[in-house]
Amino acid sequence: MDKKMYQWISKLVNSKRGMTTVRARSAEAADVMERYQCGRTQGDKLVFSAIDKENLRNQIKKELNIDPCSVHKLPADRIETAKYHDNEKLANKAVSHDHVLINSPSGVLHLNNKTIDLQSAHIPSAGIMSLGSKISQIDHAAIIVVENLAIMQLCGSFKLPLLCHDALWIYRGDHKSGSRVDACYDLIKRLGNNKDIIVFSDMDPKGIEIALTITNAHYWFGPETSTWERCLTSQYATRSGHDLHAAAM
Repeated sequence: MDKKMYQWISKLVNSKRGMTTVRARSAEAADVMERYQCGRTQGDKLVFSAIDKENLRNQIKKELNIDPCSVHKLPADRIETAKYHDNEKLANKAVSHDHVLINSPSGVLHLNNKTIDLQSAHIPSAGIMSLGSKISQIDHAAIIVVENLAIMQLCGSFKLPLLCHDALWIYRGDHKSGSRVDACYDLIKRLGNNKDIIVFSDMDPKGIEIALTITNAHYWFGPETSTWERCLTSQYATRSGHDLHAAAM
């Protein structure tokens, strides 16, 4: 049983209760018919009687301890799945796909109407790894999305604009650290509509692309104006680099 098969079964048993349902041929349908010995072929269609559907429903309830008539999708994470079934790997989404790394220059997080002291004065860190889907409320006025992991542990050491002093810092994520890009973006889309979204990205073409494409982003976080001239006249500033940045824009 996988999530696609379960969802197909749920739609079938919920269609035309007490009546026959006709379905087009498909890989999921063939797997269901073979595995649960229900339904019949009629020409190029598959036919499931009311009895077929009820028997199929009962088999799923016995196998998974879930009623496909009331639970239309497998639970999204393994902890929720474990409430129904001892095979938590049936989950629609692995826990590791939900990780976000969060921090704040103030050393305090304000989430879900709670205050969380990070004890940053005693144990400097890049923040805490959290399940993004479990964050339902962000009580910070601003959110800073950080591209570079090394920056996360330094958030309390920068000279920051007033807006950023108590901001929630979220690491954008990568494929190595465990913090997920999709989890970061999902959190911003869900809870960032009424926040000031600030992007702290690198100054290379990819960093500019990230800053320009993040949903609801209002500002880009970079060096003070007085340092720009030194950056632009350094030995690393080249015409080809300018062209790359222009193309990225």
